[in-house]
Amino acid sequence: MQCSDGKNGLSERRLKQYSVGKSGRVPLTVGITGARADDVLRGVEEASSGDVANVVLRIHSGVVSAPSIIRRSVEAEVGRDALVETVAKHFSISKAQAELRYDDFPTTEAPNHQPLGSGCCHGIEEECNCPPAATFVIVCQGVHTGFGRTMQAIGFELAMVEERRVVCWRDVLQLMYTPGLPEGKKLILRPRLFELVAGPQILSVVDEKEDVLDVVKIFGGEGPALMLRLSGRVMRVPCGSSRAYQVDVETIREAVKGLVVGTDEQLHHCLTQLQPLSLGALKSSLQKVIRFHAKDVLVEGKLIPAPVVAAASAALLFASKGGFSPELQLFTRGATAAFKRLAVILLEDAWIEEDNMASSLEGLLALGLVTQQMNDYEPSHHLIISSMRIAAKAAMSCSLIAWRKGKQGPSSIKVLECEARSFQTSAQLLRDLRSFAGDMQMFDQVSESSKSGKLEMLHAHGRPDIMPLCHIVDQHTFRGVGHVLGAGSGATFADRFHLLFDQCTGCNPRFSDLAGFESRPEVQRARFAQNCCLNFALQKPRNALPLISDGTPVSLELDTGVLAAGVGPISVHVNAGSKRKKELLVLLGLRCPEDEVVMLKPVRATRDLFGELTEKERADAVTLARSHSHRVVSPLLPSSKEAQFRDGMWEVDGCKWADLVSQGVKVKIPLVCPPRWCDDLLKNPSRVCDLLDDDGALEDALRSTGAGMIADSDKIVMCMTCSLPHGISLRAVALLRQQYACISMPTPSLQGGLVSDQLAAYDGDWKVYRLLALISRLVPAALRPTMPPNFQVVNSILLRVVEKWMMEGIQSRPADLHLPRSVGLETVGRWEEVQKCLEQVAELMEHQREAIHCMVQRDEDLKCGGHFLIMDTGHGKTVTALVYAFRWLCQHGQNVKRLVWITPHGTVENLVKQLRDTWRVKTHVVPRISSAKKPKSGERYDLVLKDFMVNVIHADHLRAAIDKGLAAEATSSFFVFDEVDEMYAPTLRTSAARRLCQLCPKFVAQTATPLRKNESQLLAWLADTCSFPVDKQNWLVAASGMVSMQLELGIAAREEDVLVPMVDDVRDHCRRIFNSRGAARWLEMAGLVQQHTDAAMIKVAVQAAEEDRSRHADGDVLLIADSRQHAEKLLKLSSAHLPSGDFASLEAPDAHRFAIVVVTKDKDRGYNSARRLGVMVTGAYAGNAASRHQIRGRLRRLGQKRKEVRFVTVCMENSILHLLHKRHSAVDTMNISLEQLGQRFSADVLKGLAGK
Repeated sequence: MQCSDGKNGLSERRLKQYSVGKSGRVPLTVGITGARADDVLRGVEEASSGDVANVVLRIHSGVVSAPSIIRRSVEAEVGRDALVETVAKHFSISKAQAELRYDDFPTTEAPNHQPLGSGCCHGIEEECNCPPAATFVIVCQGVHTGFGRTMQAIGFELAMVEERRVVCWRDVLQLMYTPGLPEGKKLILRPRLFELVAGPQILSVVDEKEDVLDVVKIFGGEGPALMLRLSGRVMRVPCGSSRAYQVDVETIREAVKGLVVGTDEQLHHCLTQLQPLSLGALKSSLQKVIRFHAKDVLVEGKLIPAPVVAAASAALLFASKGGFSPELQLFTRGATAAFKRLAVILLEDAWIEEDNMASSLEGLLALGLVTQQMNDYEPSHHLIISSMRIAAKAAMSCSLIAWRKGKQGPSSIKVLECEARSFQTSAQLLRDLRSFAGDMQMFDQVSESSKSGKLEMLHAHGRPDIMPLCHIVDQHTFRGVGHVLGAGSGATFADRFHLLFDQCTGCNPRFSDLAGFESRPEVQRARFAQNCCLNFALQKPRNALPLISDGTPVSLELDTGVLAAGVGPISVHVNAGSKRKKELLVLLGLRCPEDEVVMLKPVRATRDLFGELTEKERADAVTLARSHSHRVVSPLLPSSKEAQFRDGMWEVDGCKWADLVSQGVKVKIPLVCPPRWCDDLLKNPSRVCDLLDDDGALEDALRSTGAGMIADSDKIVMCMTCSLPHGISLRAVALLRQQYACISMPTPSLQGGLVSDQLAAYDGDWKVYRLLALISRLVPAALRPTMPPNFQVVNSILLRVVEKWMMEGIQSRPADLHLPRSVGLETVGRWEEVQKCLEQVAELMEHQREAIHCMVQRDEDLKCGGHFLIMDTGHGKTVTALVYAFRWLCQHGQNVKRLVWITPHGTVENLVKQLRDTWRVKTHVVPRISSAKKPKSGERYDLVLKDFMVNVIHADHLRAAIDKGLAAEATSSFFVFDEVDEMYAPTLRTSAARRLCQLCPKFVAQTATPLRKNESQLLAWLADTCSFPVDKQNWLVAASGMVSMQLELGIAAREEDVLVPMVDDVRDHCRRIFNSRGAARWLEMAGLVQQHTDAAMIKVAVQAAEEDRSRHADGDVLLIADSRQHAEKLLKLSSAHLPSGDFASLEAPDAHRFAIVVVTKDKDRGYNSARRLGVMVTGAYAGNAASRHQIRGRLRRLGQKRKEVRFVTVCMENSILHLLHKRHSAVDTMNISLEQLGQRFSADVLKGLAGK
């Protein structure tokens, strides 16, 4: 337990987290309110870096009591009245009612740091078996879908949601935390992470003056009812059913009675075919059937009346357990989805002209809200049938509200005042439910129009006879449909989605003429893609390919690192003296497993993982690792069980690893019958490009399955990748690389752009998808198509063989088939000339030569696509990468015409100067590509690269350059990704960088700070530099293969703190700010403290400059400012004492004249000119460890003449900035904001203000 007081078990650190947040409102979390059975809890989005955003829990049993110490602490800070007012506002009740509610919150004198529903005082690591005080049901898993420990954990939690399992805090902890896993997510359900939702409150008495939304009256029916207060309004709803709805033919027949005639056979057939559809597909089915307004729907060979299909779709929605919506970050119950989707359809697609329809709309949304917030509320049989009947009527209705701009209705309907109020309430209810912005705007627009007393209407003048069931497929539910659409469907994903909707799925006969619809070319193209997706959605059986021979042997050459990756980090405990044990990790060597690497276990605190160990500890660790057998888990060694060290060598199941590597892995693959489209492909390879546009070939590939490969599959695969453009073939290979379970191609957003949780899908990826699909037909035992654009990996070994064939095909084709071989030799000669010029001026140091040797050795031994180069700031990464690149180009660069250097903002100018002036390399700065009508000076419409030169590109310009020809040129370019740690997050910049590294023949990714937030950000880049499986369990093994050169500079770094006393004026002013209710008070307080610290910073800087200049003629001080305005102020103050300059003065001809150089904290990379300086003076500023490390490296680097450099931090004692400075090492790998710090350490700030 984290206790500061052993008597009462209180955690002061946890207590500090309940202070008033930056918004100025009291954080009304469960730590203050407590919770009882049936209460609904929602995750606080800004708490714990968003770890519980959109997570919803419902207390199933027991009581979560709020620690009294928290209530007393917050009352002392803001007053009881403020807390009561917050309760009143939160629950939309009077202050008198809030007083009673506040007093009724369950409290306890238990410790304030226990997990949600804990029934004891034990710490989480004690693994006690004490029963929990409360259990709950996970209603929505929200953001948990993004950071579960494994995909199995994500699926397990989703099963918890779907099955409404009763769990406790321990169950969630087991899913989200694995002891010993480096950087593993550890989620403890603390009470402060959740707030009590003003959810359904059952009322026994209702004030006569209150408006009641009477759902019972709207839908009729008999039976008991509930009075609820929900989202600030009172509702009367029928009591829920005692059991969940089960689909049956009888209810559908009752729903469509008197509307249409449907036989039992039709009903059974319809339900059977629709049953496999997902929640999203069922919603789409409901909407498209109503929107298309056809008489019948063609469902797998049988015509079913459209109203019957609409009712059946609604019935299946009601019976569904629900699903997760990534766009809304919500888990939606099936009943909620049915009510909400039907309400949206009534306004968007088909209005039923009946007297009570406005109130029915209101009732549907009210029921949607009730089922959303009452997880155990099951709609009654009558409500379900009533809703299904509305769906059936909507499918038959020829009317539509003319809410779209430019769609004026020829007629109108009268809207009574009560109906207008229903429209207004409906708009409010939809916002409470949460929906897409377009849906909510539509409801707002209709609500506003209804106030005029009428609504304009549109009417269908005809109905299509038949709607094929595949019409339900669109980009909203089947995002991969854009990959299946053929030629002529659009040049971008955005165009493809727009065309699909505008010309097919969005068509409505109520405002469009659908005569001859199915014969339109654009509809026929859409129908092909829709049918392909629907076949997978309906889980239709595929055509099994017959075997025509027993098999053909196929062998795969093993990478030497496969064993190290399969074993993973080995945890051992060695003696560390004084009866202590030290936990270490042993990694088998990548080139030779007997060259084990020993390291400390990674933790968040900064330390040298490979240092701080004695030779004895290393030897003991290796001995312990070798003394046991270890389980081997690798998809490339499926039959292997264990690795053991014997007779001086590592063995796998009794076979020496060296022998296994030399032999490779052999598998026997049966032969299957070939497709007709490959009959003469080897004789006529020019057909390959046309083959990608052949829908028949794609359909055959998607509908076939088998357990073998066709004869000559290697030659055909090589022929295909050789004949296609390099970009398509290399992109396909890149998508296969490092995939051992499934191949998931990136999918675009609904607008065709970037999805927040994955890399970008690029225009032209549909051709890549078709290529992979055709290859799956040639080698069905390697990969199998699933729902587009994904594939299942059937045999990982065979897939690696296919990957090898594809690369051999690509490499067998010169960059230009029309160029003679002599051109390749001439290219190498040009690179040799460049290399000679560089090596005349580049005198490499030992560590740089060693780094280059390591990269060359990795090329030979590991056959890697690229290198991850780590050198500390100032150790010469630039020249190391440059010399390696030119040496590689001289040996392998026959088809490589240029070197492209990607570098982040702020480093371009200094990099170019270094390349040109220091290393005498021809350099071209690639102009920014502009989409403006009149580009600014230095910008262009097109991409301009120059051959046999270093082309420098600003990293932020990649997002435009990638689609303007850079991807096409990548196949003939060598890439260097400078400061690659700024290309980790899932952004367009990172997507472009990752795509380039996968397309190019060779790359170097380099940085001084490889680990930013956690290992997951590094994982993808590591995988691109390895030829063995890399995952979260063995990423440290991959990391051990990085080319990491640490140089002992012999330059000591002395850290000094100068604390400025807090005077009474500052303390009083801070108190006033602290007691204010403003949203930005922490920032204001930090600004005030820094303002009164600036004079001390100047004093320290002036003194340091004078001392340094007394020893060094050009000695200077680097003075760090927080912002541009702050830099201008410091520059003005320092200039009054000594000559001072800004960032530009570092590179000025008379740079030595300036005794103090003022730069902002973001000037942390890309310049060497600060190495003449001996002291850095800075304040305490919000930032991250990588930035702080990089800016210190501006002084402590190669070329620094001093034996010691000083780093002085000046801050005000006991201030918020003092706390920030003290916490920098504790939160070394996390970004910090002053707002977060203020919320976390407000009690410490109070102590400072009290003068303690």
